[in-house]
Amino acid sequence: MLKSLLPLAAIAALASPSVATAGTPLETQAVMAAGTCQSALPVFDGVIRKRPLAVQNEGDSSAFITCGMEGVLNASAVTSEVTMALTNTADVEVIVNCTLVDGRAGFSNPVYLVNSIKIAPNAPLGILTWAAADNGGDNFVYPAISCALPPGAGIIAVGREIASAL
Repeated sequence: MLKSLLPLAAIAALASPSVATAGTPLETQAVMAAGTCQSALPVFDGVIRKRPLAVQNEGDSSAFITCGMEGVLNASAVTSEVTMALTNTADVEVIVNCTLVDGRAGFSNPVYLVNSIKIAPNAPLGILTWAAADNGGDNFVYPAISCALPPGAGIIAVGREIASAL
């Protein structure tokens, strides 16, 4: 029973309100991976399974997944943190490598920020985070993430904290 509740706890953690350093409440958003993530190329479609609680690599080799966040046209840089909840159903430890791509205003000069996480065997939850501090102190405008999922790895949800109104 506890193991089945952990993905829900991950989503709750992604969506839990927090407070900005200036005391301004942050808005948070969380989206299930099945609604925002997809295989990066048709060659990966046969091994990627979109389950209600994860987008999972059920194949024998790594597969690339892309997850995009919703945004507002001509938005300013308001996303202060992007978080990804992951899972591992394999009997071995996996390393998930991801790149956050922030399409700046006008989609020129995108920012690429690489991040990785080790997830223990059969671990229901691992959290990967990119913060404004990782981006030279700048918030994100249009964040999207590309990940290489090893066999058994999956993405549960993607979330973000918005520091001010869009």
